[in-house]
Amino acid sequence: MEKLKIEVKLADDQVSYRQIVGVDEFNKTLNCTYFLVVLFCEGSGTHFINDIPHSIGKNQLHFLFPGQKHSWTTGPETVAHKIVVGNKVLEMLSGINEFKFITNNYDPIFKLSAPVFEIINSEIENIERDLLFKDEETRRQVIHLRMDILSAILKKEAENLIEKKVDMETKPLLKKFWDLVQKNFLIEKQPSWYAGQLIVSPNYLNILCQRHLNSTATEVIHNRLTQEAKDQLRYSEKTIKEITYSLGFYSVSAFSRFFKNRTGFTPTEYRS
Repeated sequence: MEKLKIEVKLADDQVSYRQIVGVDEFNKTLNCTYFLVVLFCEGSGTHFINDIPHSIGKNQLHFLFPGQKHSWTTGPETVAHKIVVGNKVLEMLSGINEFKFITNNYDPIFKLSAPVFEIINSEIENIERDLLFKDEETRRQVIHLRMDILSAILKKEAENLIEKKVDMETKPLLKKFWDLVQKNFLIEKQPSWYAGQLIVSPNYLNILCQRHLNSTATEVIHNRLTQEAKDQLRYSEKTIKEITYSLGFYSVSAFSRFFKNRTGFTPTEYRS
């Protein structure tokens, strides 16, 4: 008889953990409403993400974003950690833009080196342990800190992968655009400025971005701006007004509209 899996509704600010051992059959026909991270310590089988099959193997990290669907059948030797992340915690992760970029453009499976695997495995085991804190507020704060650490590690891995992929698979001009955005996004927010620096038309730059990055040139700039906004809201003591002007917005309301459209939260909600 097929084992029935019942999913518990996860609050936006919560994180849950489950260990997978041996054969596990999961079939989710509806789109996910959460962010999923699965670290396979050992394993075999197949993980379907949006109907695309991915072989499960040792020292692999798998990502799944809200709006995607997935199913898997794991082999008998499988040992894995599964972390489910609520949407508010997801938006707080420092590497969210890099993860989305990889998911949209490349294989969403990381084959980790042994040293990196050991670090990530240790952090996930810490999350498993800290979820046992009885005090709800303490548990929430500690888990968010743990997710920060894990996110910082994953972000570095994602940045390295993106740099290799952009260098190998796209035109050098697109790599220059990516680098220019990282250096100038606070001051220059129009694709036309970047096109001028690269001596191409804005339309050509946009075509390159859509073809190779699955995003418009404007979205690339806005992704970087959104990440900076998140970092300042979380890690600085600046007021929202000060952050507004540091990011180049002309009013708090304009910044709030931009931020909510990008994350689903107002700056005040995100900071809280």
